[in-house]
Amino acid sequence: MRTVPQNTASTDWIVCPARREVRDVMNRREAPLHFEPSQGLSVQPLLHVEDLTVAYRTQDGEQFLALDGLTFEIAQGEAVGVLGESGCGKTTLGLALLGLLAPAGRVIRGSAFFRGSNLLALAERELQEIRGAAISMVHQEPGAALNPVLRIGEHLADVICAHRPLSRERAREEAGLLLAQVGFPPETCIVAAYPHQLSGGQQQRVAIAQAIACRPSLLIADEPTTALDNVTQLGILDLLTRLRDKLHLAVLLITHDSGVLARTVDRILVIRDGRLIEQGECRELMRWSQDSCTQALLQSTPVVARRRNHEEALADTSDPVDPRSRDQTETANVVAIRSMVQECRHGFDVLTIGAQAREVGNQGPLLLVENLHKRYLQGRWLSRRRHQVDALYGVELQLQRGSTLALIGASGSGKSTLARCLACLEKPDSGEIWFEGVDLTARTDHKLVPFRRQIQLIFQDPGSSLNPGFTALEIVAEPLLAARRGTKKQCQDRALELIEQVGLRSDWAQRFPHQFSAGQRRRLAIARALSLEPRVLILDEALTGLDRLVQTQIVELLLQLQTDLSLTYLYISHDLGLVARLADRVTVLRQGQIVETASVAELLAHPQSVQAINLVGATQEQEPVCFRSQLA
Repeated sequence: MRTVPQNTASTDWIVCPARREVRDVMNRREAPLHFEPSQGLSVQPLLHVEDLTVAYRTQDGEQFLALDGLTFEIAQGEAVGVLGESGCGKTTLGLALLGLLAPAGRVIRGSAFFRGSNLLALAERELQEIRGAAISMVHQEPGAALNPVLRIGEHLADVICAHRPLSRERAREEAGLLLAQVGFPPETCIVAAYPHQLSGGQQQRVAIAQAIACRPSLLIADEPTTALDNVTQLGILDLLTRLRDKLHLAVLLITHDSGVLARTVDRILVIRDGRLIEQGECRELMRWSQDSCTQALLQSTPVVARRRNHEEALADTSDPVDPRSRDQTETANVVAIRSMVQECRHGFDVLTIGAQAREVGNQGPLLLVENLHKRYLQGRWLSRRRHQVDALYGVELQLQRGSTLALIGASGSGKSTLARCLACLEKPDSGEIWFEGVDLTARTDHKLVPFRRQIQLIFQDPGSSLNPGFTALEIVAEPLLAARRGTKKQCQDRALELIEQVGLRSDWAQRFPHQFSAGQRRRLAIARALSLEPRVLILDEALTGLDRLVQTQIVELLLQLQTDLSLTYLYISHDLGLVARLADRVTVLRQGQIVETASVAELLAHPQSVQAINLVGATQEQEPVCFRSQLA
């Protein structure tokens, strides 16, 4: 396995002797709240949660429990992972500890003692002193957590100045160091950019930098690596490990990725329907858990065999295929990409046979992109630091009818920009986008309306793409009503079918977006995009933030819809496991340019570009350690 370059940015700020005085001042200022610093693992837990029960009030006045009697402890310097299905209450746990619950949510009973103080009984002013300084949180949807009218440097400087006795100029210097820690090179001038000028992965890194700005004692990280590529994920996880070692930082890590848990945490809490059903040491739980829910969450049921069945149904049976590859229906019990690479090496013809049959049978691509360019300007007007960013530079690709093309690349490589251009939501600076013989770049906004209905985009950040004033039923039914696809009753009935189809309960149809978890909002966005039965569906990280069980359900749904409706997918993802399950071909994007295009099997087995080699290698590095011996 090729070694992946690690983040070599300096970490001197963590232990710089010249800044010990600042740390001492912070500790003295925290003294009234009895926040004495501790060294190493404490005898007394840093955080003790007892019988925490949280309920939400629905629109009809009823209540449902999001957390029910949760009890656990976190020691100083310990990393604890929280695992559970989407909507089980994981995010509610983090919000409740910091007093950030929505108005409809309230703590019914329980306590959460942090260094002798019950967080649930503190006044708002006391909580403000703790948030960011002693306990910080990385939210799952960074786009919604960042102020859209503040530049990135101002975001970090505000947090630093609020909790540390530093001048504004010194705070800006600290902000630059923090951004370097999370993988932003100085030449990007990221401090002068606004949140909307960043990709989802870049926003995620800014949120992490903001959370560690004041060196808290406890970091609550809600899916902190969801929108990051595998190389950047490794850098962030290594950064958290270094922070734990240097600052005795305790981490409460919420994630669906068993690889992230195996690499980062000491213990795992498994939550189902708001209740703690199992907990234990990371390695022991992954090896010996007897609970079926825990096993399903920690392990992955590969969809490679299902993918083959769909493609073989479309392929000519006269094609020469090795019978041994047809019988290879391994159901490996690991999330690791290594097993998928091995399968791809042995089953190359089977994985590509469906795509080859479609290419022969179709006359020309459904969507063709030629020499596409898109540029942005970052920095203040009339500023000498204002510079041009080439988000897309000479991009050319083809989407064949009924096929799936995956687009991968590092965070900030231009994937989401390309998706918005293809969906006619942004105008490229130059180049052509041909859809069934029509150049979309030459059409006016009014004439693009019918094409936008045929090319649907599922946004990376579902929280910002759903109307907060609409119920789930209204969100899914709105496109049908706008396109006049039937009466209001017929549109609502169809919307209810789609809501159930993506794994949501029909009796949740009257809930508003903020009453769903982030994973449930993603499913709601998928239902809305499918409502108009588009010809092309662009999925921008549409399956991130979902547990493996729901991911499997959505993948099977997408494959079935593709077979039934001849849908064409452009799938943007950092998860090479999902790419292997869903896609026919893969295109690798680096700094706005395409550096490699190949079949899934060929790219996973023999990546050619440096970018692809790093992504595949980093995925293997994230393999759960306790499973490696099983694969050897």
